[in-house]
Amino acid sequence: MWLLYLPTALIFAYFLYNRYFHPLHKIPGPFLASITPLWLVYQCYHRRRPRLDMELHKAYGSIVRISPNEIMFSNPDHFREVYGAGTKFTKSRFYEAPTDPVQEAGWEKLDMLVEKDIEKLRVQKRFAGPIYSISNALKHEHLIDNNILRSLQRFRTLSSSKSVDIYSEFEILNVDIMSEFTFGKAYGAVEKGSDDGHMASMDSMWAWWGWIGFLPWLNEIDKIYSPWASMIFGGSAEKKFPVFSYAISQITAYETASASGQKVPVPCLLDDLRTLSRTRPEFKDNWGMRLALTDLGAGVDTMSWTLSAFIVGIAQNPSVYQKLKSELDSSGLNSKDATPVPYETAASLPYFQACLHECQRMWPNIAVSIPRDVPAGGIEIDGYFIPEGYTVGMNSKVLGWSGEVFGREPERFRPERWLEADKAQRDSMENKNLSFGGSARKCPGMHVAWVCMSKVLASLYANFEVKLLNELDGKPGPAGHVWREHGSFPTKWHGLEVELIAR
Repeated sequence: MWLLYLPTALIFAYFLYNRYFHPLHKIPGPFLASITPLWLVYQCYHRRRPRLDMELHKAYGSIVRISPNEIMFSNPDHFREVYGAGTKFTKSRFYEAPTDPVQEAGWEKLDMLVEKDIEKLRVQKRFAGPIYSISNALKHEHLIDNNILRSLQRFRTLSSSKSVDIYSEFEILNVDIMSEFTFGKAYGAVEKGSDDGHMASMDSMWAWWGWIGFLPWLNEIDKIYSPWASMIFGGSAEKKFPVFSYAISQITAYETASASGQKVPVPCLLDDLRTLSRTRPEFKDNWGMRLALTDLGAGVDTMSWTLSAFIVGIAQNPSVYQKLKSELDSSGLNSKDATPVPYETAASLPYFQACLHECQRMWPNIAVSIPRDVPAGGIEIDGYFIPEGYTVGMNSKVLGWSGEVFGREPERFRPERWLEADKAQRDSMENKNLSFGGSARKCPGMHVAWVCMSKVLASLYANFEVKLLNELDGKPGPAGHVWREHGSFPTKWHGLEVELIAR
């Protein structure tokens, strides 16, 4: 008879240990978070992390226990040790969720988004780094221009509708920018006004990763089950992710042309990567393809968020818009011929660039705690010792709103802080931007993204005034949309309506 009660007793003992005897039991935090990881999973499933993490630090202080084996901290003094160059902290098992279930581990494998072997990552980045530099990106600037031009023309048509879902429009534009920049030919989303459901599928994938990553055991089961479920119930990857299918067809066409000695139709990022693998055998053959697909997968979402954040920051602060407009006008960027702004010009506008830095600070695209496993020797954070093997992390939004790092009024959108700072202060602020990852794991595509975002936003504001039509979690806008923030991995805005007024 007692066997019937054994499971209940074991569960109770597990909860009791986590709450009162666990090495992290003294660290403050929600009661349920201290006894089970399901509390954090629940919060992530409902996409509450960006606001939740801010609220937790207000309630519990600079260090919070968010799961039995994981804590979150806000003290920037520990940033360098956890995320800085040369850190011994590694990515946690959270990052195992999106890895390919049939892809073998080892030196041949490459996925910079989830790679945990820091030495292998350094080798990969050392070879690929020059290809992702600003100077190399500018060799393909015309590929970006093609899509900005088409999008500006589309915006002029949409301006008559009085209501535009700007986040969706940025997703459509970025699908074409990244596909043409990477593979030499745009997917065609801007012309169709649709990405054929690709970004909706990406949204579901990111949301799934945002919670299953905290249940490694369930993730292992899911990796076995998912391929079979797809075959049984349909919903193939080709249908769910048409842009990836298109990208693979472009890779195949490139390889066919290259093998037969034909000239590549359009030099692009893929061509640069494949040339690297031919000239440097250390850069494995499949690394270039994996990098190209990762760029497409991660670049569209993250850029769309930052572009939308820029819109919000400018629209909610009329005085900032007037300064920005004055800078654009004085630089001759008030054209009505829908000409894409050169990156060199956009980069030379100090107030515009400060606005872009400020929107990343206030609304980072990854507004959740970035988890890292503690190495041998442990770490002491604000009086609490965290032993080896447990997980620590910092939310980039919490860090971005730190007055200790970013000066006075961190809760305000104030681009001037980037112009007032001396070089040392500015370097410190830029180094603590987690939008592109920590110093040791900076996204290789960050320079490409900065070029694209600078060009898109400068071109947009040179041609249009942008007005917000609804408020976050407020009443629906003219098109009936409610503007919501969904904080998974990455963060997204849905239903952000604006009016585009041609200048």
